[in-house]
Amino acid sequence: MDIQSTSAMGISAMNAASQNIAATANNVANLQSENYQARRLEQTELETGGTRNNQMRLSQQEPTPPGGSNVELEREMTNLIVDQNAYEANAAMVRATNQMMGAVLDLRA
Repeated sequence: MDIQSTSAMGISAMNAASQNIAATANNVANLQSENYQARRLEQTELETGGTRNNQMRLSQQEPTPPGGSNVELEREMTNLIVDQNAYEANAAMVRATNQMMGAVLDLRA
C-alpha cells in the first residue's frame, strides 16, 4: 500500500463520516415532525480501501408516540460522537500521511 492510497482511504472515510453527521443533524432537526422516519446511511468497504455510503434507508423502528417521529435523541447523539471520532481519527491519518509525503519529497530534493 502506498502513501497516496493511504491518504485516499482516510479521505473517503472522512467523507462518509461527514455524510453520517449530516444525516444525524437532519434526524435531530425533525425530532418532533409528524410521521418522520429517521434516516440511516449504509456504509460499504471499497475494494481499494476506505469506505463509502451507499444508500439512505429509513429506520423501521416504531415512532413514540404513534404519529410522531421515530427519532431517538440518545441514539442520534451516540451516532454523532462515533462519527465525530471517526472523522478526527481519519483526519489525523491524512495529516500523518501528508507529513510522510513531505519528508519523502524533502529527502529527494
